[in-house]
Amino acid sequence: MSIVRPTADITDSFVYRKFKLPLDHLRLTDPKALAELRTAARQAAVIIGVALSEPVWQEHTRSRSVIFYDTDEFDLYRNSFILRKRTSSSRDQSAHEKIVLKFRHPDRLTALRVGPRPAAEIPHTLRFKEQILPSTPNGRGMRSIFWHGCKIIEPCNLQDLPYRRLPAVFPALRHLRVDPDARLKSVNGVIVDESLSEIGKLEFAEPLAARALFSLWSLKPGQRALAAELSFQIKYDPRKISNERITSQSESLYLELQSRLDGWTIPGGTKVRELYRLGAEIMETGRDPIGHAAEYEI
Repeated sequence: MSIVRPTADITDSFVYRKFKLPLDHLRLTDPKALAELRTAARQAAVIIGVALSEPVWQEHTRSRSVIFYDTDEFDLYRNSFILRKRTSSSRDQSAHEKIVLKFRHPDRLTALRVGPRPAAEIPHTLRFKEQILPSTPNGRGMRSIFWHGCKIIEPCNLQDLPYRRLPAVFPALRHLRVDPDARLKSVNGVIVDESLSEIGKLEFAEPLAARALFSLWSLKPGQRALAAELSFQIKYDPRKISNERITSQSESLYLELQSRLDGWTIPGGTKVRELYRLGAEIMETGRDPIGHAAEYEI
């Protein structure tokens, strides 16, 4: 399901499912690692009967900067919201900023109900997506997290913004019990450098195509590697494409990738969770202060 709203709501029937496999970034310092990932992905595709063509971005990496914002107490994250600003550059070197607020939850209906729709006068895009992640700590199986996201494409300064001003933009945040004078800060004071490399183009049945991507998060300054993942996203109209066949084929490919990349995956890790955990302290009781939020992590 996708909802696109430039100035008014438009609902279409597309289904979005993004399959994400967290990887051990320490293994990816080897220059040969990307070639090995492509080989594993190609072998998995052959087994499942999915074609994998050569990457469109051959020998090319796309980079963009991402800053996550929250209060000092991580009030947004604790309530299953993520707020970020992503800046990418086009070929003419002009910068494009996108502000995104996401609500995520393992229950589909809850995620739909708590959509982060902004104030009526703000042009935006809404999208509802299912995120597929490993279901067990050893990286096997599947679990779903549903997220409802809102994107605003216009410059916006979030650093040191008092929380009381945020619900004016995103009314869904009015119901959170947050100190109105709490100020938004970049999470743990870091800027993420996100590098995207294309593994190849997957050709499913029906036909349906999806790019397989490798992403690596590094921290500025110093470019310390933080997290990595392999992903692919399918988007289709179930009125025109067999939902059962696409679901079976895409899920089988995901499980095959898990098997072939067994030594590459990390237990329970996601990029956003690793970012938040940079500054998290384990309490004397042994409880992780962001642990309950991580259950819904994307």
